Amino acid sequence: MVEEILIGRKTFFIAPDFSLIPESYLEEYLELGYECYFVCNDKTLPVEYKIDVILSVFKDSIVFFCIDTVIHGVNWEKIIFRMQKKYGDKARLGVIYNKRKTDAERHALERRFLFDMGLQCGCIQLEYQKRNNFALIEKVLFANQARGRRMSVRAICDGDCNYTITTKHGRITGKVNDISMTHFSITLQENECDTKLYEKVCEIVLGVKGTFIRTDAVLYMSRPVKDGILNIFMFVDKMGHQGLDSRNQANLLPKLYSILHENCDNLLKKLFETTRRKLIEENKEEF
Repeated sequence: MVEEILIGRKTFFIAPDFSLIPESYLEEYLELGYECYFVCNDKTLPVEYKIDVILSVFKDSIVFFCIDTVIHGVNWEKIIFRMQKKYGDKARLGVIYNKRKTDAERHALERRFLFDMGLQCGCIQLEYQKRNNFALIEKVLFANQARGRRMSVRAICDGDCNYTITTKHGRITGKVNDISMTHFSITLQENECDTKLYEKVCEIVLGVKGTFIRTDAVLYMSRPVKDGILNIFMFVDKMGHQGLDSRNQANLLPKLYSILHENCDNLLKKLFETTRRKLIEENKEEF
């Protein structure tokens, strides 16, 4: 499951100012196809080591440093320089900063990070009013291809998602492997499902973390895997158009967001704890 969670481009905002970038933005960006996370400072592990973990494990990630967040003992410029030097072209780094009083200040900051350090993902100057910042950040996410190669963000299910499909020969129930706003996948045994490729299946019922979604879907892809036959279904509405109807979209989005963040947050906690213990053993840090 860990390898599956690591797949796909993710964007991490380091030490964000919630008054300018509220957490609600993350779910809205997910709806647009961007998988974004906040990484905050705490007493368990210094933020510099957290960034190092992210860049070394999430190799296709984008990291934005919120450089106006004051953290005792943290010099953002030095940290960014070290990360850029350590990871080189493999590091997709950017900077977010609060609005400067003059253009000269803004140009000096951009020159330092973009030209002197060579950060790939740019500098975002936030506005004082947070309602303007959503579009500013989204524009930079788009410019940096933060969606990656995927059409939609896929969440790996771990027992909280199930399905019921009614076929010509009866009802099939089981666990969902993964789900997005456009597709879901299940694993069946050979000859368990009589659905043909590109055939429409009506009234599929999906249970996603306690929310039930009734929808139609088309068998989009089928291939053998270790445990059976992987079947990937594409959602279609009653008119046959690709995707969920608006009601099902509204119901699925918060659940998809919840699954993604539980998976990523739990993985990060384990990685951070492993790093913390290693530092204690090496006597590099006292906690």
